[in-house]
Amino acid sequence: MRIETGDVAPAFTLRGTDGQRLRQYTLSESTTEGYVILSFYMNDFSPVCSEQMCDLDDIGLFRFEGDVSMFGISPDYVYSHREFSRQKGLAFPLLSDTKFEVSKAYGIYDEDVESGVRRALFLVDGDRRVRYRWAASDNWDAWDHGTTEKLKEALDELRE
Repeated sequence: MRIETGDVAPAFTLRGTDGQRLRQYTLSESTTEGYVILSFYMNDFSPVCSEQMCDLDDIGLFRFEGDVSMFGISPDYVYSHREFSRQKGLAFPLLSDTKFEVSKAYGIYDEDVESGVRRALFLVDGDRRVRYRWAASDNWDAWDHGTTEKLKEALDELRE
């Protein structure tokens, strides 16, 4: 099953880190506070994923706008996430989907790609509806900065 714009985002609880603490993160808790951006990525420290995660961090949707949360989700373990977050100075939590349960629920699990996960972005509203969806056709293609612009446009349209 593939989650598309307009679908209800599958609920999840995953272990993660903000670069310091390790704890459980739940989608439904975050959507009660506003919008949530989910950034699925292959692995900590891979070149394309590092650029993607840093670019998303740089747009500051979750730093300066209190109604937006963001989670990075990959199959890496929380200890790798913690080091990656510290080295890159990320301002959002990284969550561990080591069993691919969430990536499968969102339809971006792909056993034919090296990491098992296709890079993807989802914007979820307070009703857990997906309002924006993007998935890479090739995980090793360079990160397209236009994707963050489209994400920001989708968020701005929701706020009008």
